Amino acid sequence: MGNVIEILKKWNAWEKEINTGIRRKNYLKRIMPYMERKEILVLKGIRRSGKSTIMKQLMHELTQTGISKTQIVYVNLEDYGFADNLTLQLFEDILSAYLAYSKNKKKTYFFIDEIQKIPAWEKWIRTKYDLNEEVKFIISGSSASLLSKELSALLTGRNISFTIYPLSFNEFVYFTKQENLEEYAKYGGFPEVVLEKSEEKKAYLLQQYFEDIIHKDIIDRHVIRNTKQMINLARYLVSASGSKISINKLSKIFGIAKDTLQLYVNYMIDAYLLFEVTYFSYSVKVRHDVTKLVKLYCVDLGLMHAVNTQYSKNEGQMFENAVCIKLIETHSELSYWNEIKSEVDFIAGKMIINVTASDKIAEREFKGLNDFSEKHRGFMPILISKSLKKDNIIPLRDFLKQD
Repeated sequence: MGNVIEILKKWNAWEKEINTGIRRKNYLKRIMPYMERKEILVLKGIRRSGKSTIMKQLMHELTQTGISKTQIVYVNLEDYGFADNLTLQLFEDILSAYLAYSKNKKKTYFFIDEIQKIPAWEKWIRTKYDLNEEVKFIISGSSASLLSKELSALLTGRNISFTIYPLSFNEFVYFTKQENLEEYAKYGGFPEVVLEKSEEKKAYLLQQYFEDIIHKDIIDRHVIRNTKQMINLARYLVSASGSKISINKLSKIFGIAKDTLQLYVNYMIDAYLLFEVTYFSYSVKVRHDVTKLVKLYCVDLGLMHAVNTQYSKNEGQMFENAVCIKLIETHSELSYWNEIKSEVDFIAGKMIINVTASDKIAEREFKGLNDFSEKHRGFMPILISKSLKKDNIIPLRDFLKQD
């Protein structure tokens, strides 16, 4: 018991102030209204995107509403002190030790970071939830499918999920107090990378993040034996961000069986490394037609630069990926469209968007939007340019700054 309390004291604000970092206001504004509801709150997202910091900020917000610090307990399951005890019993031990120590008789706000470290965690939480105990759970994890699979199986209707992404361009400006699009394009939006002053350390951190995501969230979690194949494939897909992906072609290039390769791609999407953009169609049959290839985009511009130093020379790729990152903040699904000589880069809600890194806009950019509009009514066409601003043409910087 004593050992559990000593570990918890390191992470909790019972006897000291905890550094909550720079406020991620948009997330706090979205999440806090659900804090008084019963549902389990789930924070999902790529490793190092700031989930733990947002948890600390939520704890601080709670104390500003009159909740006592002793009503809040935060558990980081990546703490080495828990490494030998990652079983369901650990939850019981923590809760018992905390209640004995805090003497809390009111509602408990129980924050659990990297919850997937404990197998079958969802069964324990569901039991607590269904017993109507005075515990509000706020949990985080770095895997989409791991969480969604358990949540849909056992916690349907009992959870509200939020995806946490690296900093948007607006957040980057708020963090750095400067509107440096070139810096954002090169090093991306991971909070610790953004706040690091040294370019050498920024580059090192990004390399480390990439390796951690591949090893901890994909190779270790899914017990992949041929690690070299997996790493080479990940490097290729991140550096080719925005390309249409043919599983058949990749299978031949990398010498990986098609089914295995598809699994690897799914693992990268689950770890939030890649985001999938599918072919647009109202027909389910067409959308799932194997000839309609998916496009894969990297979730952070800095990771693209980390794995491919040539990326900084490909402005078109950077523009398109930056737009994708902006769109996934507000749209859970994106699609693209093309026919023989027409293409639309993104369909998001009722917007159709083409992206160019130039101000001399090629006719094909307008053609794609016009051709799509003739077939599908009610969509608003937008063209994103380098700096040209007129009618429905918006400079990239302005687009990224939109709320």
